[in-house]
Amino acid sequence: MSFQLIKSHQQTPGAFDNNRILERKPVAFPQEDSPLKSFSTLFYWAHAWSDEGGLIAEHPHRGFEICSFIVKGTIEHYDSKQQKWIKLSAGDAQIIRSGTGITHAERLNPGGAIFQIWFDPDLQQSMQKPATYDDYPAAVFPVETNNGVATKTIIGAGSPFELDTPVQVRQVDLEAGEQSINLTNEYTAGAFLLEGQVSVGDLQLETGDFILAQGETKIHTDVQNSARIFIVEVPDQAPYATYAAGM
Repeated sequence: MSFQLIKSHQQTPGAFDNNRILERKPVAFPQEDSPLKSFSTLFYWAHAWSDEGGLIAEHPHRGFEICSFIVKGTIEHYDSKQQKWIKLSAGDAQIIRSGTGITHAERLNPGGAIFQIWFDPDLQQSMQKPATYDDYPAAVFPVETNNGVATKTIIGAGSPFELDTPVQVRQVDLEAGEQSINLTNEYTAGAFLLEGQVSVGDLQLETGDFILAQGETKIHTDVQNSARIFIVEVPDQAPYATYAAGM
């Protein structure tokens, strides 16, 4: 059982559109120099933002299930299936099941920020399917509040979000004080602190920090004021041969 803390400044940096879009990657591509790379069915995780607005030009994808979760402001998305720009706002989510192939582009509007997370499906199946795309507005995600902990389920029980890769995603809002977050048995969790200051045992987390929890059933926290944590859980062992494992 263990927690691994990756501070914001330790995450792999990146940029697009002449530095109009900046990013830090708590889970970087396999070929990048990073303290944490792909594991189980989680292939890549980037936190991207733009103060002045910027464009990630149209580019192709195949096989992977690529999700964008809008954490601040607004973005616009274009893909070769729908052939139009679609606006998404904070709390919304989108998925590209890239299948046999698709191209897409993204525009972060001024002040916009997203997580873009790539999940690693069974490519023997996903590469045989035509590409599909879905938007999910924030209002469709169920929220449960219990003892100072409000949990929004984005991917998992009660959510309409559909993908083939085994994964669970939620956003947790914590009131001040000592709070506990339950984790899924036999899953590995990555947790990104979106807002606030939190202690997990001897580890001190500030906004933008990331923690990896392996073999844990709870995250016990001590929260200053309030906090918001974005959590992705994937099986300890992927149920099929992933692309990352074969690299």
